[in-house]
This record gives sequence, structure tokens and C-alpha cells, in this order.
Amino acid sequence: MHGHEMTFDPARTAPAASQAPFTGDSRSPETTGITVPSFGWTGVAIALHRLQQQPTSSIVVVRQADHLPLVIDLETNAYWWDTPLTAFPSEPVDIDVVVEPKDPAVEASRAPGTDLDALVWLIGNHSFLGELAWWLQRDDRYKLVRWPNFTMLAHTPEQMRMTAMLGYTFLPVGELANASESDPAEARRLINAFSLMRLLRAESPEPSEVAVSADPVYVPPAPQQRRGGLFSRLRDRLGL
Repeated sequence: MHGHEMTFDPARTAPAASQAPFTGDSRSPETTGITVPSFGWTGVAIALHRLQQQPTSSIVVVRQADHLPLVIDLETNAYWWDTPLTAFPSEPVDIDVVVEPKDPAVEASRAPGTDLDALVWLIGNHSFLGELAWWLQRDDRYKLVRWPNFTMLAHTPEQMRMTAMLGYTFLPVGELANASESDPAEARRLINAFSLMRLLRAESPEPSEVAVSADPVYVPPAPQQRRGGLFSRLRDRLGL
């Protein structure tokens, strides 16, 4: 940081249809040199992930239309925001994300914040338009390192099924979707959220194991008697 602000401004910096990071040099001293798409919470997810990889005494400040600023402090795992999470804007407009150094005077006068996990869960679920986050690999296998506190997280039965499987064994995203009979986009959202919450371990496959095909198209399964396969037995063991 060295006293400079790091700014993510998806609404103003994104090319119209791009969904990949731009790695060229930025001419503006106020930008990071990364262009992010002009949708939702992706810029916030990127900012949080960057700080997780390179911890600094900084905060993330998110400004958007019709809301007071959101302040996120990864060091204390807390946030400050007047908007309740029950009114979380899934598609924010005019969003501006800035990573800035902490001001000791401001920090000393700030009231205690709210635990960050529930907010990061929502940010992870509402970023990257249902695609896998840029720092994750489709063919890696993922497993939970600890169980999330679902009493604090708005979740679906589908997410509970996938979480139970991730707590039991390592799975790539496509296999997780198939085994839990879930939409692959929902599996990617879940992996994005757990990654941002730092709840996942990842294992890379051997080169010979890497699939050459894309994730299969999801087709809702017709009701049928379960067969005695590996994942049927896994679902039975987990009570799913």
C-alpha cells in the first residue's frame, strides 16, 4: 500500500462484455491495473481476496447508490454498514470499491463492528455471475476445513447438501454439482463463497487426471430409485 489508495471501480473501468481480468499497466495512479466487469459484487470479492493474500493494515470501503458506505476490516473480521443483510442489494448500482490505509484516529472512535462471515457469504454468492472466481481452478478438488455457521447464513437445502459432501471428501466443482444433483452454477457460487470465507482446502489433480471437457450441462433429474453407487451411498450416509 505504502500510503496509496487501491481503487476498484467496476462501473467505470470495465469493457462492455469482458469477464476476464486485464493485466496491463494502468495509467491512473488511483487504480490497481486490474479491470473488472461492471456487475455486482465482483470488485468487492477481488479486493477482499487480494488483501487475504497480502495482509496489510487496510480497510475496504464500498460506496454505492442509495446506501451509506460499507466498511470491511479483514484484520478484525468485522464490518460496519447501516444496511441490514436482510436488505442486501444483490445487484448494486454505481458501485465503487477502494482499499485504503486505516486511520488510527477513526479506528479508535469506531464502534464495534459486526462479524464478517455472513456478509462475505453473500458477497461470494453474488459475485462472478455464477462463474468460478478468477483465483480458483475448475479441475481442483475442494474440501471444507471447518463447518460454516449456518445459523448465521441465509442458505438453501441445495447448499446444505453440497456443504455436507464438501465436509466429507475432496470434490471438483463439476463432480460436486453432479453428486448433489445441483445446478453447476450454484455449485460454483458455493465454492466462491467458501473460498472467500477461507473455509476450503484445494488439491490440484495430476496432469493425466485433468478433464478436457467443460462442466456438463445440468439437467434436473427425474425421480428414480437410487442405485448403489459411490455418491448414492455417500448421500445415504449423510442423510441427504
